[in-house]
Amino acid sequence: QSLDIAREKIIDPAYGRWLERNLNPHRQPGYASVTISLKPIGGVPGDATDVQMDAVADLAETYSFDEVRVTHEQNLVLPHVRIGDLRAVYDVLVAHGLAEGNAGHITDIICCPGLDFCGLANARSIPISQAISNRFAAPERQKEIGELKIKISGCINACGHHHVGHIGILGVEKKGTELYQITVGGDGTQDAAIGGILGPGFVADDVPDAIERLVDLYLEKREAPRERFIDAFRRLGVAPFKEALYGHA
Repeated sequence: QSLDIAREKIIDPAYGRWLERNLNPHRQPGYASVTISLKPIGGVPGDATDVQMDAVADLAETYSFDEVRVTHEQNLVLPHVRIGDLRAVYDVLVAHGLAEGNAGHITDIICCPGLDFCGLANARSIPISQAISNRFAAPERQKEIGELKIKISGCINACGHHHVGHIGILGVEKKGTELYQITVGGDGTQDAAIGGILGPGFVADDVPDAIERLVDLYLEKREAPRERFIDAFRRLGVAPFKEALYGHA
């Protein structure tokens, strides 16, 4: 089966990306845990239609012992899928626009509903997420960047977990203008850390450029292709990231 999968990765690069990013190991040999990304490029993070949910329910019933789980990262998981059924599951996901192979990548953004849907929010968050997703849409660029967790909140309640994002974005309102503070260095794993605010906030249109400057610095300064963004930040410290964002001044 592993040889067949390796062959299919070469024949179908999109399927290969999905296998690399959206599978997790299973305790039972011959099985895998499958992440269904609800983060299509330029889409609303965590959103799914009724037709898509019906398709997921059918997949769970057919291929995952009738079980599907919802993750805090706004994705879905089929926890028990036979290795031999992966292609069949993938083909159904493709047909329903659910086969984005980007779990853990820069476009797999956690995002609260923000001012578009939430009465408590101070700023929009969904359009910011969509703009960043579109900026980093190229699969080759996502793979080059590697694991990078961006989390966006539209108010201080932090429903988007921005405090623990490798890059966090907090929308605030100031004198009628929506501004976005950027934090760096957060981590929601066992190495938990709260990200620090780098400086003044940005207007919405400037946020994708700001994120790109941080990513470009990371790619320039990382010690090896396998050094993650969060690890490079811990090694380099906050100063170079702040300078990349705001300049020497």
